[in-house]
Amino acid sequence: MRKVLVPKFSSFIPRKKNREFHKERNLTYTPEHFQTYTDWFYFIHIDPYARRVHAFGMVVGVFLYVISAYQTWVFGLNLNVLLNVLMAAFFFFYLPLISHYVYDGGKAKSTPKMFLPTFLPVIHINLLTLSGKYDQWLRKFILKYPFTVKAWELQEKEN
Repeated sequence: MRKVLVPKFSSFIPRKKNREFHKERNLTYTPEHFQTYTDWFYFIHIDPYARRVHAFGMVVGVFLYVISAYQTWVFGLNLNVLLNVLMAAFFFFYLPLISHYVYDGGKAKSTPKMFLPTFLPVIHINLLTLSGKYDQWLRKFILKYPFTVKAWELQEKEN
């Protein structure tokens, strides 16, 4: 069995202690601690449960966007149905934003003006998570930012 790096305070249903730890870390390690804003963006997405919620939201949201496009193309424009599907897609696609409030009290999210610069990195994070290659990527990230281990209190655990 291979070992993966997992934050000490990581759980599917975050407790008060988890949230406080994440809030404090995100207030301590701001974008100014990193070479680029994108590096900070990667840093705030290390928690595996938050990443899974992000990936789930992306997959379902994209699926619903495709369904709405297909439905419009094949059956024509039914505005009522289209709006319902698009609203559901919008919800799932932005579920990751909601997850930041659940996992860290909203302290680890990029600003709206950074939506486009972080669009590709968030897709990259989600694909790494879905493919099971995130841990391998994280270990390379730690070489660039060694303080990540302490900041997240990363521990090796059996996968």
